[in-house]
Order: sequence, then C-alpha cells, then structure tokens
Amino acid sequence: MAHRSRPRVAPLDEPRGGRRRDRRGRGFRGPVALPGPLTPAGVPAGWDRRAQFDTAVLGAVARLRPRHTAALEKLDVAVEDVPVLPRRWRDEVPLGTVVPDRERPRVVLFRQPVQHRAASRTDLDDLVLSVLVDQLATLWHCDPDDLDPRM
Repeated sequence: MAHRSRPRVAPLDEPRGGRRRDRRGRGFRGPVALPGPLTPAGVPAGWDRRAQFDTAVLGAVARLRPRHTAALEKLDVAVEDVPVLPRRWRDEVPLGTVVPDRERPRVVLFRQPVQHRAASRTDLDDLVLSVLVDQLATLWHCDPDDLDPRM
C-alpha cells in the first residue's frame, strides 16, 4: 500500500497580500472573472458599457417624459455606436443627430463618442441628458434651457 506524504507547503487560508501582477496590461485573468475550480459558475462581471449607455438613455428619456409626454410619444430615440462620417471630416465628432421625418422623427445618440467624454457614471448620465436635450431642441426649434429638467 502506498504511503501518502503530507504536502510540504500548507495551503493558504486567505489570499496572498501585496500587489498583483498585470504584466501586459490586459486586466486580471483566472479565478477573478473566469469560471474555474474556485468559482465554477464564474464571477458576475460588471455591466458592459453598452448596457450602461442604454440605461443612461432610458433614464434621460424618463426625466424628460413628465414635461413632454405628448411630444416624446411621436418620435424615436435610437443609439448607434459611432457616426458615419466622410473620409475628410475635420470637425468635432458629433455626439448625436436628428433624422427629421414627417411621420416619425428620430433622435440618434452616438455611444462611443459620448462615453469617451464621460469620466464617470454620473458624468455619463449628465452628458446623455445634455445631448438628448440639445438634439430635441434642434428638432423642435426651441431653446435647450426650456426643455432641460435641471433648469
């Protein structure tokens, strides 16, 4: 019968202290986020950026809805990743645009340019609301301060 020897190093009761290594700047790997022997179901990662942006857009529309219910019912609010620009575009990248249509106009917000300018989640919420208000003011030919619920 074979005799089992004891391990030379005792197992750790808690994680090692100190700084963790991220050699190539790709973020943490292994049991922190991926399924493995320590976390078979995986660790739920944070919200992805698209879901955060969509939630910010829905929140901005919800903030505008009490004052402009009838007008908001007659238009669509859409999200695109990036604007399609001509090859020789030299101006600032637009954060949103209006697609006028007699039957159902559309306000389009561009996700990546807006997220690039927002440093935090609250900045993202404020910037999305500001861009939406500016685009609605352009569509409805009025002053943005009249539409903004923060004013």
